Order: sequence, then structure tokens, then C-alpha cells
Amino acid sequence: MKTILVVEDDRVYARVVANWLVKNGLEARYVLSVASAKEFIAGAEVGLVLSDYRLQDGNGVELLEWMKANGYRMPFLIMTGYGDIPGAVKAVKKGATDYLPKPVQTEKVRELIAGLLQEREKPTQNSWVYYRGTSPLAMKLQEHIRLVAPVDTLTVLIRGASGTGKEYVARQVHALSERADAPFVAVDCGALPKELAASELFGHVKGAFTGATENKTGMFAAADHGTLFLDEVGNLSMEVQMLLLRALQEKRYRPVGGKEEVKANIRLVAATNEDLEKAITEGRFREDLFHRLNEFPLYVPLLAECPEDIIPLAEFMLDTANRELGKDVKGFDRNTQRILKAYPWPGNIRELKGVVKRAALLAKEDWIISEDVDLPDKPKQADGYALNDERTERTTILKALEATGNDRKAAAKLLGISRSTLYLKLKKYRLD
Repeated sequence: MKTILVVEDDRVYARVVANWLVKNGLEARYVLSVASAKEFIAGAEVGLVLSDYRLQDGNGVELLEWMKANGYRMPFLIMTGYGDIPGAVKAVKKGATDYLPKPVQTEKVRELIAGLLQEREKPTQNSWVYYRGTSPLAMKLQEHIRLVAPVDTLTVLIRGASGTGKEYVARQVHALSERADAPFVAVDCGALPKELAASELFGHVKGAFTGATENKTGMFAAADHGTLFLDEVGNLSMEVQMLLLRALQEKRYRPVGGKEEVKANIRLVAATNEDLEKAITEGRFREDLFHRLNEFPLYVPLLAECPEDIIPLAEFMLDTANRELGKDVKGFDRNTQRILKAYPWPGNIRELKGVVKRAALLAKEDWIISEDVDLPDKPKQADGYALNDERTERTTILKALEATGNDRKAAAKLLGISRSTLYLKLKKYRLD
């Protein structure tokens, strides 16, 4: 359960409110100032903030605006005395969930808080959890994200190697923008069939081409008022690049086969792991589109360039793996931490995530040990599936099937083996 943070400069009342919440089965802590609240929010999993309007070093609106600027989007309730009601109303206009006249220790308020926390636990299209790195390059990236996200007129091009987390960066740009409550639509341009790419992006009208049996809305329409993320944008054909450039310049587009133009109210964020400058010289990418996309480039570092973040990021991923797998692994022992920090991580964050999830599944004790971690420089069988004996292998396969809801394709991926290898092992252990 995430913590409710009570922000109140009257120590006695702060303690009273926090204790009341705890007695009602909720987890709560209190701080006495805006500065302490910022420090707590930055370092803990906070589910809801219950703040007094008037504080010794500022007010609740200042705290709320700081949270919005730094991507902390959670229910924010203002506590107010009779004389501060105008300020509380101002806070609601600035984005606070509601204001509560003191004293707040009522059944109605308890139900409101419980409902907000329960609603927050439900996954939504805009829910996304971020790890904020502390290495110099990661902090520089975060600073640039905070600068560009609110500037809606700038197109962002995210550049970085495969697996570095470019979509996470795009989602952060969206979450910190004024479009955060509107859709975030991600498109893998590398997976778009070349002959249907224009239709997927801009939609088409019935009869536009063979197989177009009805009108179709495209990704531009799906992202209306929100953010459209084009991953691996260098894979678009020259024809689609021209259509995209026109849509960005004119803020309008025409569905394939259509006569009427549609207004494009989107913020575009693109990403690539390709050298687009080289693609321009080779005639594969339009130079004018490149300059339109590259108004504010964000450079995502390699995981190996951020050694200070490897263990904290692995622990962050372990929390997620524990939830997904129904496990309660506490962390990595010292030897395993040493191994993780020494490894070069050519697959970057994506590779680390896979290694951590598999290690969490294999872990037999409270802590992940080196035998649970499968990395290329460790002894293993030819198919990459390191196991000690048949009994362990059978148990691990059963765990993988259980964790994936008996999805054999997903189980094979989790175990790091091919589907054909998994089928052979299922037959071997009579699990088919």
C-alpha cells in the first residue's frame, strides 16, 4: 500500500491526522514543511498528498505546482480553515483534487481518500512508473525532459541505442506536458507494413484501396489533443515522410482516399536508434523532415554509461517482477550486485529487465544469488537455459507457465529458450 503524506506545520494536528488514517487501515506519514514534503515525495512511494493550505515555508499550491513540474501525478487534497477557503478554491483550479474543511477526521473524508487510492491502483492508459536515475548523464537527461515537456510547440527527437528506454522518455515528456490527461499513442514504425503505413497513421475512407471495406481512423486521430510517439521513425518510406512533414507543418492531414482535411491537434515525439544524418546522405530520409523533428533532441545514454544506476534500477525492476510473478524477493546479494555492475549490458535497460525478471522467477531464497542470474559470460547450455538438474528444470518450467497464465510463447521468452525447445521439455516431463 502506498503512503498518504500529511503536510501540516502544526505538529500536534499533523500527528493526530496521521494516526487517524493509520487507525483506519491506511499507511500514513507526516511532514511539517513544503521542503520536507518535496524530499519525502522524491524518495518514497506516495499514493496521495493531504496538505494544509498555509504552511510555514510556503503553501499547498506551491507544493502542488512543484509536483506537477516534476511529474508527480497523484491525488492532492487541501486541508483548510474557514479563512483559507479562497486559497483552497485556487488550489482546486490549479489541479488539486478537492479541498477539505478542518477537522478532516470524518467518515466522509475517509471514504473519499480510500476511493481515490483504490482508483489510483487501477491501470489506465496514462499510468506509467518511472525510475529517475542519479548518474550524471541520467540527471542531465531528466533536466532536459523537464525543460522541453511543457513547451508544446517543440517537436522532440529521442536518440539512443536499442533498449535504452526511449519510449519511457517519450512517456515522461507526455506526463510532464499540458497534454498529460489526453491519449499517449505509441507507433512502432519498423512494424508498419510499408503499403499500409499511411493508412495506419492518417486513416482511410471506404473504398480507398482494395480491402478498405469501411472508414478507418488512424493514429493521428487516436492521439487527438495528446501525444503521438513515432518509434524508429527512420523506417518510414519517403512517401510517408512527405505526408508526415506536411501534417506537421500545416497541422492538418487528409485520410487516404479522402477529400476533406482533418485538423491535427497532436504533439509529436519521435525516436530513432539510427544515424539519420547518414540516412539523409544515402537518400533514405528527408532532410527537411529531419530538421522539423530535431527541434529539441534528447540523448538517452547507454546503461553502461550510468554505472551508478545499475543496482537501483535492478531493484526497481525487481519490485515490478515481484508483483507480476507473485513473489517476494528482497534484493540481490553482494556478489550478484558485483556481477551486475561489472557486466557491459549491450542490450541496455531492456536486457537488464529480462535478466531481473528471470532471476526473480528462479530465486529459491529471499535474495537473488549469482546462480539465479543468467548472463552470457557465465557457463550455460547451448540454448542459454542454465539449470542444475532435471527436478529443478521441471519446477522452473512449471513456475514460468504459472507466471504467464500457461502462455507457452511468453513462458519460453521468460525462460530464455525457443518455443520448440520448450515443447520438447514439456513432452520430456509429460507437461504437454
